[in-house]
Amino acid sequence: MTENFDQIRMEIHSCFVRKHEYWENRGKNWIARITGLDERYGYKREFLETTSVGREKVFLLEDFCVGDIYEIASMHSRGGIIHVGLRDTFVCTEITETHVVLECISQEEVLERCNDQGKVAVNLVQQLLRIVTKDEAVELIQVYG
Repeated sequence: MTENFDQIRMEIHSCFVRKHEYWENRGKNWIARITGLDERYGYKREFLETTSVGREKVFLLEDFCVGDIYEIASMHSRGGIIHVGLRDTFVCTEITETHVVLECISQEEVLERCNDQGKVAVNLVQQLLRIVTKDEAVELIQVYG
């Protein structure tokens, strides 16, 4: 990530939410609600759809809920090189009359908030097997449960 986005405030107009300044007009951008963990992609995600109001792409306000976790990304390629302006996880902390407020959270927090402990365990074991051998992993599991 080239910039630090600890907090994103997206402006509300009527029942629409305007995209944030991180948005690359000619890039690949998305906001996705994280609904759990996925063995292949890391997170199960529901991508929020955009709609057009005039020439501007906006999100529906109803797609944002306080407490929900979102992955936000904005990337573009230049000269065959992919530049990541933003790709991180955020929790919706507040919806006011004028803004949707999203606070950056760590991947560890996302894992803690996911309710499906079985998939969390599988994901952690897969990550562990990338670091240690299978025998070392078995020994660690026996020692630490």
